[in-house]
Amino acid sequence: MKNLFINFLFKNNTTSIRRITAFAAVMISISAYSQDYMIYDINFEDTSQFYRIKIDTNSNQNNIWEIGEPRKNKFSSSISLPNAIITDSVNPYPINDTSSFTITHLTGDGWNGYPKIDIGGWYYVDSDTLSDYGFVEYSANHGNSWILIDSANGNCCTWGATIEPAVFTGNSNGWRHFYYCICSDTILNINDTILYKFTFLSDSIQSNKDGLMFDNLHFEDWAEGVDEFEDQAVTKIFPNPARRNVTFNYSLPTNQKNGVLSIFDNKGQIIEQFNLSNLQRQIIINTSALNSGVYFYTFIAGKQITKGKFVIL
Repeated sequence: MKNLFINFLFKNNTTSIRRITAFAAVMISISAYSQDYMIYDINFEDTSQFYRIKIDTNSNQNNIWEIGEPRKNKFSSSISLPNAIITDSVNPYPINDTSSFTITHLTGDGWNGYPKIDIGGWYYVDSDTLSDYGFVEYSANHGNSWILIDSANGNCCTWGATIEPAVFTGNSNGWRHFYYCICSDTILNINDTILYKFTFLSDSIQSNKDGLMFDNLHFEDWAEGVDEFEDQAVTKIFPNPARRNVTFNYSLPTNQKNGVLSIFDNKGQIIEQFNLSNLQRQIIINTSALNSGVYFYTFIAGKQITKGKFVIL
């Protein structure tokens, strides 16, 4: 399997690195939209959510994944203090190791007619490039088979999510954000189970490096039905993810002079609202005061409603 991932990296000229983060877990059904969203985060301070996390000691009795405070050379702090999930909180990762943990996700109203779910978070990697690496898979059949989340299976969104490479390897030089938008032919119903598996592999050469850790992982699923409008009003959002500003390019329907753009946080609360006219066609929103995370928007122009989301790093 290791050669499979190395070949993938060279074939796709992948140079960036990735990481996965933990979840601050509160399930929310956002009512600000015509369709249902199910969103939750997991951080590694809220122990009430640890039932979702399973560190696999069946296939590896000495599994090196653990939840704790990073106390290594490079891994010295988490995103949400004090904990992260990490390949040993103190020691370098060992040789010839394959360690995994899984997170169980119960679907809300997603993958039911419109099969799409999202996963994101933060990662920090420090490993021998191509020789030692981590990757993420998902299973919709209780772990009987697994699908690698990569650029082919993690980029079905039309709203411009940034897709990281298939593996986490090398040195990310700090925490980095990742986000996947996953589509499947599998149709799931409410409370069906999706499993996410995070694995780290090492070869026979000791590198004395820190390994891989994740924090503030984000999960969501959502459904779109016949009353969902395509992106006709908002034609482009960029950059996405963003740091200081997000630009919305838009066009209004014929004979419609005005529209309203509303920005929501992940609890469905409106945090900003803008009245737009057909004289503008573009609005730039300063996001420097917003916390990192996923935000949603609706653009209402007459009877036309467009909705989507963007990420603030």
